[in-house]
Amino acid sequence: MQVMKILKQKRFKWLAIGVGFSFLGPLGEWVLLSSFARSGEESLFLTYLYTEISALLAFGFFGFMLGTYADQVENLAMTDRLTGLYNRHFIVNRLNELFSLQQRYHEHFSLIMLDLDHFKQVNDNHGHLVGDRTIKAVATTISAQLRDTDSLCRFGGEEFLVLCPHTDLEEAFHLAERIRLQVIELGEDELGFSGSQTISAGVYEVVRNQHHSASEVMTLVDKALYSAKEAGRNQVVRG
Repeated sequence: MQVMKILKQKRFKWLAIGVGFSFLGPLGEWVLLSSFARSGEESLFLTYLYTEISALLAFGFFGFMLGTYADQVENLAMTDRLTGLYNRHFIVNRLNELFSLQQRYHEHFSLIMLDLDHFKQVNDNHGHLVGDRTIKAVATTISAQLRDTDSLCRFGGEEFLVLCPHTDLEEAFHLAERIRLQVIELGEDELGFSGSQTISAGVYEVVRNQHHSASEVMTLVDKALYSAKEAGRNQVVRG
């Protein structure tokens, strides 16, 4: 819906610009010929030169603007509006890329699924604006602990997923544990309410020569997260 809204907002704007160029084109040609053409041959040459330059500028301008808005639309399609993180659509594509590398080069990688504990109580007791603030604070905290090669997305609601290339189970476990401890340190200034927020996490490694599908791996890391919830929350469980 957001993508369509942006397209509708820009449509009439660029229609007006295009109509304006359609009037400026003949006007510019008339000015050029009136000022510099002294014969029929000169008029023909100047007309040809003007047409080529005008076409180059017009197509270049509209191509640049089209590319700019295409980038914006793609960014909207891949990004969560609240946190600015990648969304579920992006992370599924990235996961498939890692699976292709794993199958071709026997690479390993790990996944971390994180979920805010008792988040419904935050919304119920403090309102959804505070809930949004809490989600953004946790997203920022998670991002600060990651490497440039890691991919983080808001997977849904209060749930986040991290993809960690070239990372074994223990490395991913320690990363998730650091994130958990950092989230506990968030205070009222970041969260928007007094008290603390905790998270639970499940960790799973896709090892060399393993033949699970992407959906099967997602199920396994989700089971590890569920085990952390069942064990009392505020902890990390290996899958």
